[in-house]
Amino acid sequence: MRIKLHPILLPFFVFLALTGGLSLYALIFMSLLIHEAGHVIAAKWTGMHVRSCTLLPYGGELSIPKRHLYSKKARICVALGGPFATALLLILVSFQSMPGSAELQRIQLAILLLNLLPILPLDGGQALCVLVERKEKRQQSKSLFLMASILFLLASLGVLAIGFPDTLLYMCLAVFLLFQNISTFRYRKYEYAYERLLEKQLTQ
Repeated sequence: MRIKLHPILLPFFVFLALTGGLSLYALIFMSLLIHEAGHVIAAKWTGMHVRSCTLLPYGGELSIPKRHLYSKKARICVALGGPFATALLLILVSFQSMPGSAELQRIQLAILLLNLLPILPLDGGQALCVLVERKEKRQQSKSLFLMASILFLLASLGVLAIGFPDTLLYMCLAVFLLFQNISTFRYRKYEYAYERLLEKQLTQ
């Protein structure tokens, strides 16, 4: 399995280094690694093959070939593996009084709450999308989730703009997620056609 850093992480960490110091940089990066380790462990536990893991400001994305062919239970387990690892770390840190523990708690809480939002491509949205999907209407349900996610992010940007410039970092993250959803929505038909092709190959 390859671990990759998304290019968006560079300006993200430069911003944090300039405003919060290198200690905050290190805590966030460590937290993201633990969060993604939760996803990877869940994937291995359910028998999924993880090709690569790309770290992003909100967590990361696993590249799992033929993911849609696995059971709903397995896919939900993988989606919630990251938040589970983050929640576990949050609980452990809560009982510690070491230097930086308060900051580490806030980071875990922020990552946990962000990833549990019911929008794509965050973990909460991934799990909910799998939970309500029907095999014969998978494309329609995902399209609806993508549109709902886009609307939610647009509304969030409007709310965050009220607190500008204090909310600049969150606004940048919302814009990044927005473009991810728009891109996925534009190419959803090609993705669905590819999934159908794989299913036909397996049944032949």
